[in-house]
Amino acid sequence: MREFLSEQSIEALKSIINYNPDAIFIVSNEGKIVEVNEGVTECLGYNKEEIMGVSYKDLFCQHELDLIKQFFGEVLKGASCQYVTEAQHKNGDIVYLQIKQVPLFYEGKVNGVFGVGKNITEQKKLLTALKESEERYRLLADNSLDLIQLINLDGIVEYASPSHKMVLGFDPKEYIGKWVFYNPNDEVDEEFRAVFMEMLLLQQPFTYEIQRQHEQGDPVWLELKGTPMFDEHGNFKNMMLVGREVTERKKHQEQLEQLSYRDALTGAPNRRFLTKMLNQVLNEETTGVEQVAVMFADLDHFKQINDTLGHEAGDELLRQFVKRAGACLRKHEVLTRMGGDEFVFVLPRTTFSDTRVLAENILEQLQLPWNIGGQELRTTSSIGIAFCEKGDTVKELLQKADAALYLAKAEGKNTYRIFSFFHS
Repeated sequence: MREFLSEQSIEALKSIINYNPDAIFIVSNEGKIVEVNEGVTECLGYNKEEIMGVSYKDLFCQHELDLIKQFFGEVLKGASCQYVTEAQHKNGDIVYLQIKQVPLFYEGKVNGVFGVGKNITEQKKLLTALKESEERYRLLADNSLDLIQLINLDGIVEYASPSHKMVLGFDPKEYIGKWVFYNPNDEVDEEFRAVFMEMLLLQQPFTYEIQRQHEQGDPVWLELKGTPMFDEHGNFKNMMLVGREVTERKKHQEQLEQLSYRDALTGAPNRRFLTKMLNQVLNEETTGVEQVAVMFADLDHFKQINDTLGHEAGDELLRQFVKRAGACLRKHEVLTRMGGDEFVFVLPRTTFSDTRVLAENILEQLQLPWNIGGQELRTTSSIGIAFCEKGDTVKELLQKADAALYLAKAEGKNTYRIFSFFHS
């Protein structure tokens, strides 16, 4: 029975060795290979006949011999060991092996070394490629002019690119370990918080323009692009923010917008600005005493001036009208040009008496002589006034003022009329 079990054990051991996919070596105390399995051929390309009796160290790269010798000596002392080393394939290629070695005992003494080598070349290549890829991306990030932040799922910044110093004046370390909403000047954009949290919940990218403050106090506009990042299994891993400075573009946009709200001839706000301002003003609350009023004005006999003195003189008169009439207004009041010689004064917070005084002052100032191209010219204006009533739209308010202007002209010009006085 014992003999049978012994034979069974030997066969089982041979089976384990021969059919193991890993490379298995049995090495004598002198370092000579005394047994190998087919996994060695699969791993290193040598067949059994080529490798039997060869020094164990000859299979490994020259620069690894000190490491091999060190671990082999430890095993001969009765210890086991595990390490990664480089071996030489028969065709000259480098093979990375994860080696595990244990001592073989016979009658209480070490009588050889049993070693298993797992081929990890592909894993090593993948890790090397991943490391090189990460290094390339880190190099790109570190040298990018854009602001780059990596944020974990808790909203904490784990990486901030060096460009933070150049763009915002703050060291990137100022942001690392803090919430993505953190600002050195303690200002938080609540709209940005909402946009970012939506990306976190929906796992969808976003683009958002935000204003930050430079360390020296200057405003800096950034176009932020937020991107959710996933691992190879599709699990939400972290988030990346890339911010591109767009301060100059923003200034240019604002300049274009301002130009779009200005009358090219006189420089006064135009009809588009008037509509925007009145829509805003009509949505604001006013006190019981103060009201919203508009004054519709034009120059009496303006067509006759154009016809006799020419359009250049007419244009100069319009420009001087804006300066003289605009000088009569308070800071919160605005003079806009509708077109031709038609102008609208917007009085967001006024009273009946203040509006009458203003209209009389404007009419008085406009009767003073004009100097047009070295010639003295006198003219008058007419004004129609309308006070906003509850529910009025911009169009209705302007129609009331226009109706009042029509009445002022019908009653002899160079005067003003208030719509509410004759409205039934």
